[in-house]
Amino acid sequence: MQPPHGAPAAANEAASQAKLRVLFVNPVAGLGGSERSLLDLLASLRATAPEVEPRLLLLAEGELAERARALGVPVEIARVPPALAVLGESKASLRDFGAELPTLLRSIPAALGYVAKLRRIAIEHCPNIVHTNGMKAHLLMAVAVPELPRVIHLRDFASERPVSRHALPLLARGSLILTNSRAVEDDARRVAPRARIRTIYNGIDLDDFRPGPRELEHLARLAGLPVPPATATIVGMVATRGWWKGHRTFLRAAALVRAAEPAREFRFYVVGGAIYGARGSEISQSELERLITELGLADAVGLVPFQHDAAAVYRGLDIVVHPSERPEPFGRTIVEAMAMGRAVVVSRAGGAAELFVEGQSALGHRPGDAGDLARAVLELARDETLRARLGTAARAEAGARFDRRRLGGEVFATYGELLGSRLG
Repeated sequence: MQPPHGAPAAANEAASQAKLRVLFVNPVAGLGGSERSLLDLLASLRATAPEVEPRLLLLAEGELAERARALGVPVEIARVPPALAVLGESKASLRDFGAELPTLLRSIPAALGYVAKLRRIAIEHCPNIVHTNGMKAHLLMAVAVPELPRVIHLRDFASERPVSRHALPLLARGSLILTNSRAVEDDARRVAPRARIRTIYNGIDLDDFRPGPRELEHLARLAGLPVPPATATIVGMVATRGWWKGHRTFLRAAALVRAAEPAREFRFYVVGGAIYGARGSEISQSELERLITELGLADAVGLVPFQHDAAAVYRGLDIVVHPSERPEPFGRTIVEAMAMGRAVVVSRAGGAAELFVEGQSALGHRPGDAGDLARAVLELARDETLRARLGTAARAEAGARFDRRRLGGEVFATYGELLGSRLG
């Protein structure tokens, strides 16, 4: 018996209506830690929460769009006007931020037209929820579609940012805030005490990030340096070029390590590139090269640009250093390196301090203290058994706490909480 004409179309329409349509909005299209964490969330939702129909709206064009489309997530790009693109929160205070005021004032006409464009796009997609990442996305979508339920994914300390600390209490009204660590949650509660806040740790693909054989040639080739001998100790930091990521601390610690162990061969790598684009937010290539020369490290330090295959980077490192000079909201590279079974030295502050057990799955050091960082690196360099023990425990901890397969269900539950409160 044939179904009535039009029944399949009606069934498809009903199925579509049953979906929970979520419009994700992200201001950056490069692949920093936040963007890779967003990809993990999208992948987990696709795999474990078929009720969710995600779409991604990007305010810039870049690799994030390609990666999201490869996951089967539709992507739309609405390029932010140049006058808005260069504005950031890297300044430490409102007084310093005031230097950007002339640029901000000049950008108002473009901003108004852009907000109207974002509203048209959002309404066209008819989302049940708008899920924003990054302060520009939080602010723009709050103005563009204030009537829609919003999840604000907070991946930074609002109190440290001149705009965020004033905007968050307003943005939180009628929204639900997701944070990526307890440290970020605690900070957000101080800024917006009435906000609804839930913490969900980032996750990673444990199949991609798993222990593997040591590789010495890959990073040496990328850095344009000779392949180090098998007896060398390879130390590296993997980070974007954000000024707070601790490049200077790492390089100063490298000089101290070499001076303390002149007979031992070391190779140091700085892996990562610039992605933010906002003025004053990043350390330049020339600044890094100048500091390397001043410290007498030209023969021992290799600069490696951003790598798509992060796992291959970690296979080339014996010790992975997280040298952030200010508290880190999360610290994705810490979890990746732990999952790879590497010995990790972590800047002991903020969300990063929540990711490991001191002396069991990693070692900690005082943020911005090159001497303390050098001490921890030397301890690991001198004790191969300790490195192996930490690496084994780190892999186990990463598997127990940071498997991305849990993300879909946990985030889906927050969507239900948000919509339920709206209905109530």
